[in-house]
Amino acid sequence: MAIVVLRELRKDSSGNSGPDDPASQVEAVHAAPADPDTPGDVGDRTFCGKPTLDMERVNYQPAEPGASWSPPSMKRWECSDCADALRSL
Repeated sequence: MAIVVLRELRKDSSGNSGPDDPASQVEAVHAAPADPDTPGDVGDRTFCGKPTLDMERVNYQPAEPGASWSPPSMKRWECSDCADALRSL
């Protein structure tokens, strides 16, 4: 099964996050199955059940089998529910 990594951005409209710091806008990093009907597209929901519609795709593929599904630079935002779901596959 192909996995797509997505980032959920904060829905903060206060304007405190500057455009030069996109990491400050990350709420969580999620995993979702790729859409089986459309190669390259993401499925409708993440492994934790959230809709993928408003999430941004992260250009990341694990370097080797067994490597973490999330980019090392985004590990602190990794969704624990997605991680648990992937471990159970």
